[in-house]
Order: sequence, then structure tokens, then C-alpha cells
Amino acid sequence: MLRYRRNWTAVILIAAAAVITLLFAKSGDENIGSPWRFHRNIEVMETCRLEMLAVVADTVDICTSIVGEGFLGGAVRELGISGSQYLSTCEVLMDSLGWSVQRAGDTLTAIYNRGELSELRAFPGNRRGFYRILFSEGTPSSWEYVPQEKWIRQRVISCDISSTVWEALWDTALPPDLTESGILITGRDSSRAVGYVSELQHELTDRLFCYDIDFYYDVRVGDKLWILIEENRYPMDGETGFRRILAAKYQFVHGGLAEAFPFFHRPDDAESAEIIFDHYHRDGASLRTMFLKMPVPFGRISSVYSDARMHPVLGYTRAHRGIDYASPLGTDIYAVGDGTITVRSWCGGYGNLVRVRHANGYETGYGHMNGYASGQSVGSYVRQGEVIGYVGSTGLSTGPHVHFEMKKNGSYVNPATEIMPPANPLEGAELERFLTEMSVIEEQWSMLVGIDLPVPEVEIEPETVVEEPEE
Repeated sequence: MLRYRRNWTAVILIAAAAVITLLFAKSGDENIGSPWRFHRNIEVMETCRLEMLAVVADTVDICTSIVGEGFLGGAVRELGISGSQYLSTCEVLMDSLGWSVQRAGDTLTAIYNRGELSELRAFPGNRRGFYRILFSEGTPSSWEYVPQEKWIRQRVISCDISSTVWEALWDTALPPDLTESGILITGRDSSRAVGYVSELQHELTDRLFCYDIDFYYDVRVGDKLWILIEENRYPMDGETGFRRILAAKYQFVHGGLAEAFPFFHRPDDAESAEIIFDHYHRDGASLRTMFLKMPVPFGRISSVYSDARMHPVLGYTRAHRGIDYASPLGTDIYAVGDGTITVRSWCGGYGNLVRVRHANGYETGYGHMNGYASGQSVGSYVRQGEVIGYVGSTGLSTGPHVHFEMKKNGSYVNPATEIMPPANPLEGAELERFLTEMSVIEEQWSMLVGIDLPVPEVEIEPETVVEEPEE
């Protein structure tokens, strides 16, 4: 009898446990194997964050001041620092850390822990980093310069063109964390936003698609644009900057699709050459022709290629083996193609001259420069579109312009009539690797956008009907 009573007791306990489990069980959408309801986790995290902020608000106080016209002391006093603490702080910043020259707009931040100064940070506006002083019992205990570390992230941009590409990018391309607050408050914020969109638009329209799309005449309302980009993120000061475009697709409302996919390779298969980043069509053909049409972003032709031209300075007729592009003083001068700098010096009537040797026997020259781009020298490898100097009027010149000339196998040719060969396509093992990488990029890109990105329509050739011979 006792054995049966124990069995009934076990059954009752099991039944009670089952009832309790049913009453207090979580909803099915949180069981293992069901989709993750991340919004609930976000709500919990936000609650924890607010509770932590409430705790921090009772213990930590942060004060900020801005340096005026070169006066550090006033900014330090605005932080509530005075007396011997004031003197020691200024001494560390100016003497020990070497921050002897301040500029208007430099920022200081003081952190107080339960009313006691624990840390001070000084952010020079002209450097990517900050000075930090740690305090112990009100006295500087250690100090250092902390370089601003950056990390790179990928982001997708999707645009519907309603007027111009610039306006579409301005409406959709700015990152939400371009500024620490996420909104444009100060004039500096607005300047950074304009600079961000300008860099992105220049890379897209003047570099990437300049061979496939005329952005003055081809753009129509209803066109769509997708861009996969890389950004530099500076977490310490909450800033984001544009780095480069990885891939792009431009879909025309009336049909047609322009694409650009990235690929890393070495020029001319030279093991010693630097690995470069370039873009290609879906089939591995280069987006670029071998040369740009002109070496300046804008300008008018002031003198054409001619076998006999009256020289404006010398006053007699002689050959003019190049094209002169008149542009404002200081305008960027681009290398029209990939190549190696062979001349970078003063050359008589040319003034400041740069010559670049290209593949297939070509050489280009750029004369009358006002100055050279920094970081380059004879032997430097330059990319197409890279700035090599600035428009000037040095040598035999009557005004700001660049004299642009081209040689093929040692003989002068007219850049305006020379048929520009396409840049080298990908072939062999490189093409196979590119096609593999492209499919992975496109799949990940579609996942980030949330839709299947468009691909070119494949034309299906009609089948050939073979008629059976009559018996």
C-alpha cells in the first residue's frame, strides 16, 4: 500500500511541475529553434543603458571648453581648474607634452569623479589624436599623447535619382554617425558633410563611371544607384570619413546597367610592384581606357597641336607638339594614365615639367607647372587620375595653363586624335579569381541592401532549327 501511495505522490508532483511549466513558460517565439526576436533584447539593453547612465550621472561630471585665440589658460579655467592644479595642468600640456601652440577651436574635456578631477583630455583640431593627463588626489600622475586609431567599415548606399546625382547622394549617402550627435549643428559639421559628399561624388562620377556614363546628359529621373563603400571610423571623437568605393551599380530607367567591381592586383605582373586597387566590368574588362582625355578636371583649349604655330613669347613660328589647357592657377593636374615618373624638374621653356612613361611605348609630358604634388619623385609609380602637380605659368608662358604632350615610341602624336587603347583586361588565373570574388561580393552586397541587386540581361540567341531531310 505504501508503494502505491509513493507512486501516486510522484505522479502528483510530475503533474504539478507540468502545470507550473505551462503557466510560466515563455512564448513560443523565444524557444530554441525559432527566429531571434532581437527587439526584445534591444529593449533590455536600452533599459540597462539608461540605468547605467543614471548611476554614472551621480558619480561622473564632464566639462568641456574651447580654446580661444591661442589662449590655453582661459580654456583650462573654464573647466573649473584653478590654483596649483591649474599651474601643473598647463605645465604638463605645454612643457611635458609639447603642446606649445594652440589654435582657436581646439577642445578640452575634464572628467570629474565624485567632484574630484580624475582626467583631462585636450583635442588639437589639426591632429588625429588627443593629449591625456590622469590625476591622482588632484595632482597629475601620468600623461601621454594618444594617437587617434581608426577602423574601417563597409556600408551600402541606395539612391533613387530625382534630379541630380549630387542631390541624391546628399539625401541618402551621409552616414548617421558622421557627427557624434548624428545631426549637423555647427558650421564645421556642415563643412564635413559637404566634403564627404564631394569626395564620394568625385570618386563615382569623375573616376569610376567617367568612361561609361555622361553625368551631364545620361542621367534621368528614376535612375537607381547602389554603392558599396568603405569608411574610416574614428570612435574616440565620433567622426566618420569617406575612404573609397568598393563596388557600384547604376541602373538607367530606360534600360541598361553600368557596373564596377573591385580587384587587387600587381601592374605588369611584376612581383616587386605594389599591389594596386582597381575596378572592372563583370567580364573582367577594365573600366578605364588607357588614358584620360585631358590632364585637368576643367579648362579650355588655348592652343592646339600644330606643326606651325606663332609662339606667343618668342614671336616666331615653330611646331607646337602638344595641347595647352588654360585653367586657374593651382588647378590639379592629373596623370592621364598609369606609369612611372621619369622627369620631375625645371626644363627650360617648359618650366616645371613632369614626364611619365606608360605601357605600350607611350610617354606623356606636363609643362609650366606651378608646383609638384608631394610624396612623389623620379621613379614613383602613379595611377591614372592621380595628382602630379598644379597649373602654373612657369617657363615660356603668358598665363596659367598646362602644356600636355604625348609620344608614342619616341615620336610626338596628337593627344586629341590618338586612338586610346583600352586598359589591359584580366586574363587567365587573375580572371578566374576575379569572377570568384565578384560572385561573393555581389551576394554579400545584396544581403546588406536587402534585395537582389540587378544584373545585366543575358541575350539568348535563338535556337537554330535543323530541318530533317525528306525521305
